[in-house]
Amino acid sequence: MPIPTKETDETNEEFIERCMSDEFMKEYDDNSQRLAVCYAQLEDDEERQTDFPNKGDDKKISLRNSDEPQFDYDFAKNIKEQTPEIWKAGGNIRGNEAFMLWGRARDGQDTEAIREWIKEREAWIKRHFEDGKQFKGDTEPNLSNVGGVVAQIKWGTIGTLGEQGMKDVILELTKKLEGKKEENQVSAKTKKALENKVEKHNEEIKELDLAWNGRTTYAELLKVYERGTGAFYSNPQSVRPNMTPESWGLARVNSFLFALKKGRFQGGKHDTDLLPDNHPVKKEMEDKHLENMEKELREKVGSMITDGIELPLYDTIEEAEAEAEKLGGSGHHEHILYMPFENHEQAKEVMGKMNMNEHTPYHEEEEKSEIRTNPNKEVRTFDVQDLELRMDGDKPTVVGYGAVFNSMSNDLGGFREFIAPKAFEGRLEDDVRFLVNHDANLILARTTNGTLRLSVDEKGLRYEADMPNTSTAKDLVELLKNGTINQSSFAFTVEEDSWEVKDGMNIRTIDKVSTLFDISSVVYPAYSQASSAVALRSLEEWKSKEQNTEAKKDNEDLKKRSLNEMRLKILKNKY
Repeated sequence: MPIPTKETDETNEEFIERCMSDEFMKEYDDNSQRLAVCYAQLEDDEERQTDFPNKGDDKKISLRNSDEPQFDYDFAKNIKEQTPEIWKAGGNIRGNEAFMLWGRARDGQDTEAIREWIKEREAWIKRHFEDGKQFKGDTEPNLSNVGGVVAQIKWGTIGTLGEQGMKDVILELTKKLEGKKEENQVSAKTKKALENKVEKHNEEIKELDLAWNGRTTYAELLKVYERGTGAFYSNPQSVRPNMTPESWGLARVNSFLFALKKGRFQGGKHDTDLLPDNHPVKKEMEDKHLENMEKELREKVGSMITDGIELPLYDTIEEAEAEAEKLGGSGHHEHILYMPFENHEQAKEVMGKMNMNEHTPYHEEEEKSEIRTNPNKEVRTFDVQDLELRMDGDKPTVVGYGAVFNSMSNDLGGFREFIAPKAFEGRLEDDVRFLVNHDANLILARTTNGTLRLSVDEKGLRYEADMPNTSTAKDLVELLKNGTINQSSFAFTVEEDSWEVKDGMNIRTIDKVSTLFDISSVVYPAYSQASSAVALRSLEEWKSKEQNTEAKKDNEDLKKRSLNEMRLKILKNKY
């Protein structure tokens, strides 16, 4: 006869009383032995209880025992491989992890992470079951509204549309996108016309002494042409009578070529983002931007970082010079507004003698801004095998990974490190720069102007950086081509991390990054003591907490033993 087990609607006290009087327990002559066995059985029952698929249930945690049916895995995999633009339209970082864990669970793997995900999946679909309900009406799917259905698919779940309804939405969107691609395929006649325009234009500007790079490429003109045909459909009121999409697109190309050659547009400005950096139109727009910025700054006084030192800006010369004297210098200089000290050299000399942590006269009550010398900033470097250099005509783009997930680092000075897949949640919209060797003077691209694009996939933090027409960019491109530079690095601060000891080594997991400063192509890894110091402080804090936790646990165990002894005395008096 087996030892009794606790029933679902039974309290712990009721179970102990029933267990003590059970026929099987008569094998034990001593009440203390009976009590110990019953309490051990109770604890085992509680540990074995899975609450899966619903609270109070005790089924093995597996997809087979789930209340939620699985979506067609092969269909989901086909979306990921064949239509990545649709795959990216839904599901956050955890959604991508969910698809990976779903595949592993289907392969028969049974790890703690997979079991946790299966339980999470059960709750996730209950919250997101109605996602996609808009498609029950006349709403047509597009990349901006299909996200909920894609997320359901990544989690391997079936929502309110049913499996076939979800498939119909994806298939309809796929056909729509394929149709657009066909529309964007220019005819052989148009392609030849654009190629001829490129050749003719580039020959003509050879005779001109332009102060800017007036050359063009087929890829550039194709982009102008496609924008023109797109405008024909999306903004028909601007189209002249008797024009076709093709003629409207070619007219826009001719206007762009005129501006490249003459330095001005005949009519309205367009495609200015494709003009070379020192083109007169672009320079005029930048000057106008500076004027607006100057106006804004004169209305709103703030501060500016110069050579790593943050200094206040003032509306008047008198205020700036008074601040300089207060700090131990003299004079002023201009940064649209007025800044203390005659120049940056004097500012660095004077401010370098001061303890910046104790003296911030211009915002003593405010939190100091996180500038390049942020004491909590860390840097990590990765060898990335598939670092790419892509060419769109004569415009290069560097593609690689600034960080790699779930890959153990080298010894960083007493610990090793992992980066969790969810570490960059909320960081992809930060103002991030692409630099060389983390040098702010060697900036090549930036997220805020679209020249640096960040994304997250199963491997890590992926970046695409469009290279400008600068000597720094040209040098980097050459070094990437010949393999002299083959590493990427990122600078960051940590919001959340966790620690464990594994095989005698301290292991840190970066769970969440609070600030992403820059991604850099680097010559040397940045595993310096300064880079690891912040993590080492975190390690010491964790060790201290662990010691306190152990002490607390010992106290709780002592209380528990005392409580059991009290129960034993009560039961001895009862039996």
